[in-house]
Amino acid sequence: MHIVQLVEDLELGGLERLAVDLALAQRKAGHQVTVYCLYGAGPLAEPLKAAGIPVATFQKARGFSMAAVLAMAKRLREDRAQVIHGHNPGVHHYAALAARLAGVPAVVNTRHSVTTSKDVPYQERYFRWVKPLTSHVVFVCDFVRRGLEQRLGYPPEKCSVILNGIPLTRFRDHPATPGSHRPRFRFGTIGRLVPAKGHAILLDAFARVLQSAPGAELSIYGYGALQDDLAAQIAGLGLGGRSRLEGRTGNSAETLQNLDVFVFSSVNEGLPLVVLEAMAAGLPIVTTDVGGIPEIATRESAWFCPPGDSGALARAMLEAMNCPDLRERGEIARRIAMNCYGLEHMAARYEELYRGLLL
Repeated sequence: MHIVQLVEDLELGGLERLAVDLALAQRKAGHQVTVYCLYGAGPLAEPLKAAGIPVATFQKARGFSMAAVLAMAKRLREDRAQVIHGHNPGVHHYAALAARLAGVPAVVNTRHSVTTSKDVPYQERYFRWVKPLTSHVVFVCDFVRRGLEQRLGYPPEKCSVILNGIPLTRFRDHPATPGSHRPRFRFGTIGRLVPAKGHAILLDAFARVLQSAPGAELSIYGYGALQDDLAAQIAGLGLGGRSRLEGRTGNSAETLQNLDVFVFSSVNEGLPLVVLEAMAAGLPIVTTDVGGIPEIATRESAWFCPPGDSGALARAMLEAMNCPDLRERGEIARRIAMNCYGLEHMAARYEELYRGLLL
């Protein structure tokens, strides 16, 4: 079948990475795949182009654009698309309208969190308005389903949960060895430097950790608008030399391999790929109790604390640091990820959904 994956752009982010990984898996399975970007492309276009997957950009301007709908409908007809699969509400009304004009039989949207792409309420109104033009809505975890299903008002038969999956091979080939370099102890996190990720809370917690464990280190990988603020916070807390902003990581498997514990401090989430990656690498997790994380991580492999509470986060980090069976906990996390959250399993679920809609 010819499948179109539709995103806003191909900048570095979890939603975008999932769409790219899904497109690559679908191409590998023998399908014809194209990726549409409502705006421009971005660095994640490179692996698509390397795999021979076309990337089309529509360069939409601010505000609603009927021209973008018409251009997308024209491209859908040219591609003879059978499925258009959008990600989050910012693109969905374009997909639904263009698909109706082009005669595309299946229109799917995956909701990656309970909030809109840019936290703008009108997107949810549009999402409800195109309900008659929508074949199916997928939620990435039960937490997102519970938060959205009633609000969206879609009938139950048009909704389902498909848990996220990741490519596992590179993590299988780069296993972490948590606790193997004591007394040196390496905490780390990966994520965009934006308020929702809670990095300021993490730095406050790490300052508390250092009072009891001066051998601890914290590496923060990512980029974003808060970089200067976080650098100032590191300096103000006297964390220089113990905590570093490492910038983007080009290889998450190698980055995770060099940690002892992965720390996730978000205050708002869906089902973050980076937590699945850390688990696949064999790392125990210290995490806030948000989104779908409790659906994938167990108490035997993770420490949970309330979001926004730096004191609770510090206590969980210290408990992990002092845990005598840290490596065993990491192995539990690794087995869960390897057995349940591979990309191929997720791709098979989506293919089953598409085929059912095309009957």
